[in-house]
Amino acid sequence: MAAPSRCSAVLFRTVLRFWRLGQDAGRERVALRPLLLGSQWRCLSCVVGTALSGPRLAPASRRYGQGSALDRFLGLSRPDSSLPSRVPAVPLNRDDQDLLLVHSPDMPENPRVLRVVLLGAPNAGKSTLSNQLLGRKVFPVSKKVHTTRCQALGVFTENEAQVILLDTPGLISPTKQKRHHLESSLLEDPWKSMESADLVVVLVDVSDKWTRNQLSPQLLQCLTKFSQVPSILVMNKQYLLSKAQPGPWEFHSEVLTSQMPEEICANIIREKLLEHLPQEVPYSVQQQTVVWEKGPSGELLILQKLLVSKESHMKLLIGLKGHMIAQIAEEVGRDLMNIFLCDVQLRLSVKLLK
Repeated sequence: MAAPSRCSAVLFRTVLRFWRLGQDAGRERVALRPLLLGSQWRCLSCVVGTALSGPRLAPASRRYGQGSALDRFLGLSRPDSSLPSRVPAVPLNRDDQDLLLVHSPDMPENPRVLRVVLLGAPNAGKSTLSNQLLGRKVFPVSKKVHTTRCQALGVFTENEAQVILLDTPGLISPTKQKRHHLESSLLEDPWKSMESADLVVVLVDVSDKWTRNQLSPQLLQCLTKFSQVPSILVMNKQYLLSKAQPGPWEFHSEVLTSQMPEEICANIIREKLLEHLPQEVPYSVQQQTVVWEKGPSGELLILQKLLVSKESHMKLLIGLKGHMIAQIAEEVGRDLMNIFLCDVQLRLSVKLLK
């Protein structure tokens, strides 16, 4: 596979930019409730509510990248009147998601299907591209490495074609996995995903001058072992749809991802921890979902504990006057509204492990 040209480099640099939500995504009200024991912080909870109802989020969700260079590259930029059918929301609870995943596919008379594996080095932009293709952010994205810890599955369906995206962790060597005590899924999942792939999309971060002119040894080994699977370096959404082959759908058209809602929430929170906390701090935070329920007005009520082992880490997570944890909760709440298309009230409780 040839190295990307200068033109390709410019294209990829445009494609792999991180998106930001516009002002229409909603206004949040944040209430901080610090608990003081003596003169030191021991616990802080942050509650995020929203002033938007689910239906009013639809225009904001359509603005996700609309009209951007990345959107045009993916083949999504078009007038509102010709937008494809709506992107399904993720069910609010595990039981509904389980039922949807086992629901018989509502496929047309001549269905087509394609399983696509996104492959690349850590932080190549696989999850960013997956989210844009799906039309909704369901996979965590961060500037730090190893944000994706295991294989994640996303689905987009259009007309008679269904494309299944397998977002994989960045390819690493066994030596690196042992040295940094990383989960085995980071080493194994990219290879396992290739076993069921119809097509491989190889992502290269051309903004990195050290890696943009060559593929990593791990990536080359994987492509060589599964040389029977076609691989491409550049593609768009319409290309994937056109490559779908005759065959039964694997999922109902309302399926967006195979992840459980609690798992999505935990991943988005971890994304913000990675984004805002320095060095090794976010990797040491333990997460526990304590409350996950639907409120009386249809809002989603979430309480998650963030457990840290060092008081210095706790102070960094809370921030001056609670500003850091408030910002994290605000950003998580905004992302969850777009995923579940409903109001979200999120409480983050920071505690010191004894």
